[in-house]
Amino acid sequence: MKLTIKILKGDEYVVEATEESTIQDIKQDLERKSSIPAEHQKLLLVGKTLSDEKTLASYGNIRDGTKLTLVVKKPDPLREVIFRQFRKYLIPEEQSQRLTNVFMEDFDRKIQQLSLDDLERLASDILAKKGQNV
Repeated sequence: MKLTIKILKGDEYVVEATEESTIQDIKQDLERKSSIPAEHQKLLLVGKTLSDEKTLASYGNIRDGTKLTLVVKKPDPLREVIFRQFRKYLIPEEQSQRLTNVFMEDFDRKIQQLSLDDLERLASDILAKKGQNV
């Protein structure tokens, strides 16, 4: 079946899928076509978020020609992600903030120490891994 995916305030893509395809499968196909990382995609049908692990068959109203909406989520800044992880493990907010600051200072210091060769090697590794997923 063919699904049309309209990016909010953007392009439109057509994706081939079967009833056994999961929403995650569709996101990965869309990632290859649009270069929008699957983890930044949120697919909607009539305003309701579709769950990554569900198949198209589990949604009775998705058929050939159905139009889905894609909302692109901004990635969270690293500082917020780290802070949330500290808070998740019941560390008090003040201590979580202090640990986040220490982590970020250490991270920034280590990034500053990287040479251009290090950055090129990292970029090459990331691109090679991304190529394996295609």
